[in-house]
Amino acid sequence: MDGTMKMIQRSRFYYTRYNNTGPIKMNRVYSKYSQECAEKFAHAHPDVTLPPSPLQTTAAFSIKNVFPADRAMELSQFITTKIEENDPRFAKDDLQVRIATPLKTLGTVILDVLKNPEIDRALLNFFRGYYRVESIAASRTLPTNRVTGSWLWHCDTFPPCTCKLFLHLTPANADRGATEFMDRKDTMAFRDAGYFGQYPNERVGNLDEFAAAHNIPYRPFHLDAEPGDVTMFNQNYFHRAIAPKTSFRDTVQLFFLPNPVPWKEQYDKDPDFLNNNMVSFPKDPAIPGSSSGGAAGMMGA
Repeated sequence: MDGTMKMIQRSRFYYTRYNNTGPIKMNRVYSKYSQECAEKFAHAHPDVTLPPSPLQTTAAFSIKNVFPADRAMELSQFITTKIEENDPRFAKDDLQVRIATPLKTLGTVILDVLKNPEIDRALLNFFRGYYRVESIAASRTLPTNRVTGSWLWHCDTFPPCTCKLFLHLTPANADRGATEFMDRKDTMAFRDAGYFGQYPNERVGNLDEFAAAHNIPYRPFHLDAEPGDVTMFNQNYFHRAIAPKTSFRDTVQLFFLPNPVPWKEQYDKDPDFLNNNMVSFPKDPAIPGSSSGGAAGMMGA
């Protein structure tokens, strides 16, 4: 990024409009596509009223008891067993265990979370219409003293009009790796003061000193979760992964884009797509998995 473009993308007008500091072409393409999908939905469903999504103003909110708790814990135990067996699908480092092709490895049962009416309504409200699953990731976050990458304050710089969902397979709280978030107001305050957390070399793990130096509030929050709970998540607000203190944390993460048809109809067109997609978000949002707009592998938060 040249200096002029970086200055534009880090201007208040720009990041207030798009809630990111990413490329202007990406933001325009996704904004236009999202509007087209929302207009199509509104035309087809004139009697449906969609209230504003909480993700317009805050990074995350929770929905309880979405997925059977016993099934979530069974999946967590399956992960433990496969790690102990040194299954190559479970790649371990000192920060986390990444689980390859979650739909194959853990099973399509994880998509049952989208059959919950409260989840469906929350996603309809956010997208102002239909949505699709673009990619799935799963991981086990491990206790560690090392703080790097997603364990530092950042925003994902994903396209606007996209969001994520965490399905919790284990408890998540202050001691078990609950992600820390900031709301929109505080995210914008840190951007206004010059903190963007876009690139690894400009991220920090604690913003106390920065906040004090710029006289802005530092009010991170987390959401406690139990197995089977869901955290809805706008990845373009500031957040950071937190290493568990007492035990691991297991999550499945779904990433969503706007879509002109319901997610299940899209999924049934190509059930293997989510096993084969290696792109975090497509360059053209109208074409699932189209040439990369972002690298694969979205875990860490």
